[in-house]
Amino acid sequence: MRYIIPIFAILVITIVSILGFRGDYSKNTPIEVFPDMDRQAKFKTQTANSRFADGSADRLPVLGTVLRGSAIDSQNVFSSQPMFHSDAYTTGMLPKSNWVENTEKINWVKKVPEEVGLSLSTMRLGKEKYDIHCSVCHGNYGNGLGVIVKFDLNPANLADSSLGTYLESSKAWTDGQFYNAISNGSASGVMLGLKDRLSPDERWAIVLYLRALQDYVGQATTLQKGQGS
Repeated sequence: MRYIIPIFAILVITIVSILGFRGDYSKNTPIEVFPDMDRQAKFKTQTANSRFADGSADRLPVLGTVLRGSAIDSQNVFSSQPMFHSDAYTTGMLPKSNWVENTEKINWVKKVPEEVGLSLSTMRLGKEKYDIHCSVCHGNYGNGLGVIVKFDLNPANLADSSLGTYLESSKAWTDGQFYNAISNGSASGVMLGLKDRLSPDERWAIVLYLRALQDYVGQATTLQKGQGS
């Protein structure tokens, strides 16, 4: 019995401490249980830091690490002569001045923007990023036969360009729509966006590689049908 009162008192104090003063205002100095969490020793962005040779607190990502949170074009951000890209490049959509009212499909970029740089190296980059981020669901050939089908999931078949296979789409998609889906995910939430892991160049490279897959699968299908006849 002698422990009941102390235990009760501790419970009351704990409950009041947690809930009793919520929403109240006070001019008194707050109690800091962990002061270092309230006032951390840190350098703010775009400030000087004598620790580094260039005197800047902003640092490029460490080589070999994966950038998380926002896949910025770090080389461009830290450049003394940054490049400003078009709306088509950054969003996959035409400028609003060119929009056609009530016709969403026309407002998407039809082809990969020229500023991406259509080259073999871009294609290789697209394959690399597709294999890492997309093939587990959509398969190595974009046919929707990734490893997750073993778990009763049905990823979209991206390899057939004639079908509206990409989730909510009822018609074949433009390059801008693919770019938007890669960036922000599907409207249904089944697929999550990759804009926090991939730069715009990398996302457009995946779109370019998807078109190559569609062309490859289309030619293979035509050849197979010809041999069958």
